[in-house]
Amino acid sequence: MFNASVHVTQIGKTEKRLPVCNDCHSAHTILRADTEGFKLTIMIQCGKCHEEITKTYFDTYHGKVSQLGYTKTAKCYDCHGAHDIRAIGDPKSHLSRENVVATCQKCHPGATRRFAGYLTHATHHDPQKYPFLFFTFWGMTGLLIGTFVIGGLHTILWLPRAIQMRRKKVTSRPEGDA
Repeated sequence: MFNASVHVTQIGKTEKRLPVCNDCHSAHTILRADTEGFKLTIMIQCGKCHEEITKTYFDTYHGKVSQLGYTKTAKCYDCHGAHDIRAIGDPKSHLSRENVVATCQKCHPGATRRFAGYLTHATHHDPQKYPFLFFTFWGMTGLLIGTFVIGGLHTILWLPRAIQMRRKKVTSRPEGDA
């Protein structure tokens, strides 16, 4: 299975160092892939070579929950495969057009083609690739900050008036009200 993986088929076609067995499975601390220790470290292992993709993963729900130590959420190999990682254009890939719905349905039984069309690694940090997300994020952030700034300024500007009204109210009380 690993021999068909992109990590093997790219040998000689790239200058990048490609992973071998002991990059994920060391000789002295072989962990089963279904243990919590393995599940919590695999994104770091993949992230050594796939830094940008790993950053976008940690911006997603699955990534944030994983960072909190929850292991029952999608990790790299759940979507991309483990020993059989293939290019998305390969019909045998877990993420090919023919297989992506079935891949999502492993965790989300009711997943449809539309569900599988979700942009998993989309991030608001990339205005070239995801301009809608980028401008929506910054527009909403600006709106939130603007609301707090205007509210704060209103409170600060109203404070002297409120103090003046309070003093006037206290001085205008009849003698017997105290």
